Amino acid sequence: MISFSDAVLSKDERLSRWGFLGLASAPLVGSVLFNHGMAPPFVICPLRHLTGIPCPGCGLTRSFMAIARGDLEYALSMHLFGPVLFGAFVLVVIFMAAELKTGRRLRRTPFRYLQRIEHWWWLAVLYFGYYGLRLASLIQTGEFYIIPFRG
Repeated sequence: MISFSDAVLSKDERLSRWGFLGLASAPLVGSVLFNHGMAPPFVICPLRHLTGIPCPGCGLTRSFMAIARGDLEYALSMHLFGPVLFGAFVLVVIFMAAELKTGRRLRRTPFRYLQRIEHWWWLAVLYFGYYGLRLASLIQTGEFYIIPFRG
């Protein structure tokens, strides 16, 4: 069950909650708007544009858009971490909105426990390991191509 502390959020804490709420809701709102044809034409991956090599985050936008449409299978095919990150953004929005609405800090959230993790290297290994597997798959299927510095 959700429980709140007795302490009232300070002005700085409220301001930071508004910032987190805005940052976390932007990709969620963007994924809905992009599905309705409101995607700006200039949103491209700079690394892929310059080198032809997909970056570790390539596919996240398409994954988020698929989740917003309710197509989980396509979302997972675009980027395995898409649904995980989408869910994390949804949780942040819910938690920040609840804290702002009540004016009090939540006692327990999963994000407070993440602050205590001393070794984040395993997340990087997991994420970049997945990136390596994606690159290997693209090489094997022939979809990986390198176009250095298009002119």
